[in-house]
Amino acid sequence: MDNFQEFTQLEEEIGSICESDQLCPGVYLLSAKYDDELLPRDYYVAMKDAIISQKAKSYGRKAAGFLLYSLDDEASGHWIIKYEVARYRTQNHLPLDEPLRTTALFAAQIHPEYFGTFPVPLHTPQGCTTRYWILDNGIYWIETDQCEKVLAVCYPIWATELSELAEKLGEKTDYDKAYGIETTLGYIFFSSQLSCIPLYELMRTRSEWNGTLLDKPALMNAIWNVLPEYALLTNRQEQAGQNDFISLLLQELGVEAEPNISLDHMICISPDASKDFLLFEREDINIGVE
Repeated sequence: MDNFQEFTQLEEEIGSICESDQLCPGVYLLSAKYDDELLPRDYYVAMKDAIISQKAKSYGRKAAGFLLYSLDDEASGHWIIKYEVARYRTQNHLPLDEPLRTTALFAAQIHPEYFGTFPVPLHTPQGCTTRYWILDNGIYWIETDQCEKVLAVCYPIWATELSELAEKLGEKTDYDKAYGIETTLGYIFFSSQLSCIPLYELMRTRSEWNGTLLDKPALMNAIWNVLPEYALLTNRQEQAGQNDFISLLLQELGVEAEPNISLDHMICISPDASKDFLLFEREDINIGVE
């Protein structure tokens, strides 16, 4: 739409509207900002008669007679709206930015209650799954029929949370190698020995793992033992402020920002800790093995 008159009531809630685009009947993508903000923020806005499910509408925040879904808030339901729009466009043979399955996979990471959880892979590069532990939705510790143990990480998680180095340490199934994992959107698997690297990176956004699923000092000791080059590189990047993505982004925009350097983000050696970092495999801890 070329004017924003229909949404002027929302400006008190989200700031001046800069851009508006209709995605499907009753659903719009808006950009808005207040005068003191550097960058605009994006929202999905749904009208009462929008062609989306009633459950999708239940996630929206009511504002000035509309339903708001902030793209800055992972829990706002915006992934669900993105899926609902993509489903409508698929049903009506309209162009998509990405395949519907890709949209659903990324959305399932945030909203398993809406899409269901990621299935546990039945096949790994080290044999078929016989037993597994759930570390998180889409992150599984697997025991195989070859008596091997591997860490399995689903596509939406490894594609967004793991570094290029960690990703290269992972293995793919023959099927994913044959058809291309960017097409199959499959899992990547890490041997028990190398799993300390991806687990350390995944732990950055899952601090609750420390002391429950993982022993962090032992995990860092394992990294120094298995791949000290990774520990050195990570520590150098932290000391140089290269791990503070917010300050790096602000600097790119011309805003002076001191990087946040924290010892908590350094990989340290703990002489009093072991290298046995998997708490959930110890006999005295039971976290619900499926």
